[in-house]
Amino acid sequence: MPKSVIQAAARKALIAADPGYYSWPDAQQEQFRATMDKQVQNRVDAVLLKALLGIDCTPDNANAIWRDLPLSKLNLLNWAKLLTCGIGDCYLFLNEPMAKNTSLLDFTTLYDYDYNDHLFQEQANKAQLPDYQPRDYYAFRFARWARLIIDGDFHYATLYSLAGYLTDAIDDQGSDRIQSLIPHEYVDGKNHGKAEQGGFLWDIEVQANGLEAQLDELKHRWHHYQQQRWLELSQAHCQQAPVMYFQPVDHYGDPHLNIIFNNETALEKVRWRHFLADCKALQGNRAGLDELAAQELAKAEQWLQQTHQDIMANFDPKVVRLRKKRKIVMAPGALDDLLKGDEDE
Repeated sequence: MPKSVIQAAARKALIAADPGYYSWPDAQQEQFRATMDKQVQNRVDAVLLKALLGIDCTPDNANAIWRDLPLSKLNLLNWAKLLTCGIGDCYLFLNEPMAKNTSLLDFTTLYDYDYNDHLFQEQANKAQLPDYQPRDYYAFRFARWARLIIDGDFHYATLYSLAGYLTDAIDDQGSDRIQSLIPHEYVDGKNHGKAEQGGFLWDIEVQANGLEAQLDELKHRWHHYQQQRWLELSQAHCQQAPVMYFQPVDHYGDPHLNIIFNNETALEKVRWRHFLADCKALQGNRAGLDELAAQELAKAEQWLQQTHQDIMANFDPKVVRLRKKRKIVMAPGALDDLLKGDEDE
């Protein structure tokens, strides 16, 4: 579909949101886009559904219709929606929950947002876990998901710290490597699917040809290795000169970028409202990123091989690690989005 049609749909939606929108100064328009409430968002969605897909609906049912659309229809809608809710030079929108009465405009830089979130997470953990040990702050402990316009085209993006990107890479490799070291499969348990508390039980068991305990121990150690490696990498990079990497990725055919920042100083230098320009000023050579990833993958491979050998030689499967037994109850329809994704693929 031509960009002009998408842009026209967004303009029509913003006028439906407030007829005076295009008479306001730029700053007021941006504030409106960043802070519109759910009722206004529903009016926007109804207009976009009609203009781009020919779907007649009202603000009352627009959200439900949008939610039930196949994934193949969403890129077009998300592009137009970004023009109605994004901020800054590239209409950036962060796909993360915000506190009430808070928007991305309340944080000048990526660091301001991320450090504020760190403090919130620390406070919540202390309140819920009496023996919680405080963590030092490092950039982007958790990846962030965003949408933005680059050179006039719509993109999805994952915002990473360098430590987070590297540990995600070894996590992907580790799953395959563990499967090759101890072949296993997941099967339905005896209670899977049973009705309970208005939903159904999620009961999945692992079968590993008698090596279930060894597999559990390997996965347990692997989890701790990744946590420790994230901390070590964060500490190693925090004193380096700030740098950022753009990495295009193939994500089911969607336009997608990994945007990777090596430390918190890099986050301090990137403003949300001037995101792309500030990122490009820090852009590093992706060959250096690829070299770091190759080194981490080699270290992880060696660690898994040695740890597997140790477990097979010395681990006593009769010694069971204490853990809390959990019951998982899924709400009706909780898996619908996953199933819908499978159908689209």
